[in-house]
Amino acid sequence: MQLCVFSKHFQDLDADALGKTLAGLGVPGVDLTVRREGHVEPVKVATDLPRFGEILRGHGVKITMLTTEITDVNAPDARAVIEAAGKMGVKFIKLGYWGYRGWGHYREQEKEVRGALAALEPVLLANSVTAGFHVHSGNYMGLSANYIERLIADRNPKAVGVFYDIGHDTLEGSAGGWRMDLDLVRDRLVMVAVKNMIWEPAKRAENGRQTWSWTVVPLSDGLADIPAFFELLKLIPFTGPLSFHSEYEMRGAPLVEQTRQDLSFVRDRDLL
Repeated sequence: MQLCVFSKHFQDLDADALGKTLAGLGVPGVDLTVRREGHVEPVKVATDLPRFGEILRGHGVKITMLTTEITDVNAPDARAVIEAAGKMGVKFIKLGYWGYRGWGHYREQEKEVRGALAALEPVLLANSVTAGFHVHSGNYMGLSANYIERLIADRNPKAVGVFYDIGHDTLEGSAGGWRMDLDLVRDRLVMVAVKNMIWEPAKRAENGRQTWSWTVVPLSDGLADIPAFFELLKLIPFTGPLSFHSEYEMRGAPLVEQTRQDLSFVRDRDLL
């Protein structure tokens, strides 16, 4: 597994500060945001990504993968981002999201997403880059890994695979679904996001009905069985990017410390 940390949570750090921070955490890689208001703006990717990577390398940190907004090969800068990744030897990128438009639209959207992925495939293959379709619970076309499997089934595995997120898939997969989802997509697994989550009571609706919302919490505290998940990754065996998403900054601990806490949770149990 290629350990890295999602840079979204360190968005206020420049390349030098980010490199120092990750090196201090003992993390050799970064899942770098290359999207609007990210660490690298897509419009400047050809020049800024190599510079960012060079500074990180000075701290012993490499760019393991890119997080992008790409859903359309013909969108501005989509090809430029993929080409820049390929030139730098960054083998993995995360795609953007296709939101679910609501009841009655699934079949038409399924065709749209499959078409978009088919159009992206030759560009990805030409640049030796593999795109990960991220699991994101809720009103998204990729709300769980089994839905993603449906959408990418016809795509070349070297071009498009599953970016499995144990936190989000557990929200949708509950007690056993997350495990069966992982089993289903293990041959198409290219990247993994590590986070844990819980459901919490939210403000009651006007009709008095209790509503719920999800919240990201420390790895030790959520619904997902993190030790069991890592044992399954070893059985696969999974060798791709393992991106830590310690994004619960509203719960008190500074970002660096909560990331250290999550890393310690898996390191102390020899899960990596």
